Amino acid sequence: MGKRFDRRQYAILSERYFEILMGDFSSLIWMVGQGPLIAGLVILRWRSWQATETMYFVIALSAVWFGCINACREIARESAIYRRERLFGINIPAYLASKIKILSILGLVEIALFYFLIHRYLDTDLVLFPAFVALFALYFSGMNLGLLLSRWCGSAGRAVVAVPIVIIPQIVFSKFVMPENTLKGAALKVEKLMVVKWGFEALKSVQKGETAYGDYFFSLLILALLTLLFIALTLFHLWFVPDE
Repeated sequence: MGKRFDRRQYAILSERYFEILMGDFSSLIWMVGQGPLIAGLVILRWRSWQATETMYFVIALSAVWFGCINACREIARESAIYRRERLFGINIPAYLASKIKILSILGLVEIALFYFLIHRYLDTDLVLFPAFVALFALYFSGMNLGLLLSRWCGSAGRAVVAVPIVIIPQIVFSKFVMPENTLKGAALKVEKLMVVKWGFEALKSVQKGETAYGDYFFSLLILALLTLLFIALTLFHLWFVPDE
């Protein structure tokens, strides 16, 4: 139950979690398959149109959704096992890191399928590799937000219900709902906490012929800081909040 990272437990927990996911093959297929499915809808919508900022926003939001929905049940559904293993000294950083590792591998596959299809069938007007990195960063951030919900909500059912509650503000606090100049005061501060905003800004920064890598890396930095906040809050809850 210590706070230092235990590499041996990390390896064992990662292997166990991988086997659990592989054992639930239908859920695994759904988790990976939603990427191509949503890509198909994006392609259907923009097939006859040039790339727009709205399209960038939709694919950014999709990447966050994939990560959040994939991860939102993964701690809560093991709550009974976790409570028992905590009595025997499970290493909490290793436990969380094992979830992050396996879900990240899953996310690499999902985002690769998602973006490959979009890039193959649409003229995204984006530099390929930096755009892929931005989308994976969005998935990774959404995934850690999902793990945070999974722990703080206490049950898989409540965590799934909470996902739209954290995803909808990503849309509400954006210029696609109301003009950008209407975001003022507290609303402007809330917008800066939305992970989709920074992924969207990163994508806009790597348009072909208009690349601005300074803005790109700044947006990824903010995204990384928000992700670290989600990880820290999850660890805090695992360490200090008693299980139900």
